[in-house]
Amino acid sequence: MGTFMGHFLVGFFSICFSLWWTVQTWIRYFRSRMKDGPKFKCTVTFPCSCLCGRLKHWPIEGFLKVVAMGISFFGEIVLLGGEFGSVNGQHCTMYFFYGMSGIIDILMFFNILLPKGMDYLATILAVTVEGLLLGFHLHHREELEVVLHTLLLYVIFVPVLAVIAEMYFKTSPLALFARSFTWMLQGTWFLQIGFILYNPISGAETWDLKAEHSELMTVSMIFAWHMAGGFVLLLSIGVIVKMYMRCRGNDLNSGASAMHSVLLKDSNDDSTAHMYGSELESEDEYQFTY
Repeated sequence: MGTFMGHFLVGFFSICFSLWWTVQTWIRYFRSRMKDGPKFKCTVTFPCSCLCGRLKHWPIEGFLKVVAMGISFFGEIVLLGGEFGSVNGQHCTMYFFYGMSGIIDILMFFNILLPKGMDYLATILAVTVEGLLLGFHLHHREELEVVLHTLLLYVIFVPVLAVIAEMYFKTSPLALFARSFTWMLQGTWFLQIGFILYNPISGAETWDLKAEHSELMTVSMIFAWHMAGGFVLLLSIGVIVKMYMRCRGNDLNSGASAMHSVLLKDSNDDSTAHMYGSELESEDEYQFTY
């Protein structure tokens, strides 16, 4: 990963998976708002309904994880001329745990004697190992590299909290959106680090690795804009998905209207009960004073 292409591969795959999760989460959320729609539920992976036949139910995402990590593993060795040292060894270890997460997803689909929630545990383990390995990248580095990777370290450990939240709040779309958002931020920041440290554009202005105070402030500002861009993208995808589902004739407000009617009925019942309760209290008070 000590090259632009190494950072690009990891960032690219992170962004792809994040976009996939975001689109599928919005679809599942809007379907849950339809009348008689299925209840929202968090899952580690999503079926690819755009495929045909039995493939639409298969764990395609798990297979893609294994393929993506295999490409990254192979690229890490090839880019360094076939050498296998401590640096790319750490990277390959990270790829292995993510690939193992994909294998667990596949085994969970086929019910191969694994306890419920093992896919969540494998995902948490993969992210934790990534953060652990990256933490030791910070020793004896220039100040700019330390700041860049420290921000990345924050982004890596936040998804652990998001995945744990999914395990305990499986009917909340916010947990899934948090996972998608943090993975998107991780992917875009990997790309940003690649452009700052290993810019492939000839003639591009290079950054001072010793980093003055102004450059560190600029880096933190760029990171904040990455957060803003990721959040705006998440909301924009939601708008696009909602418009697409409405164009296909889905009534997305029927479920919300039904819930509003129930809440309104409960509110009216409470108001009626409160009114009669007040009248009874007045009568009791009148009898008492009399």
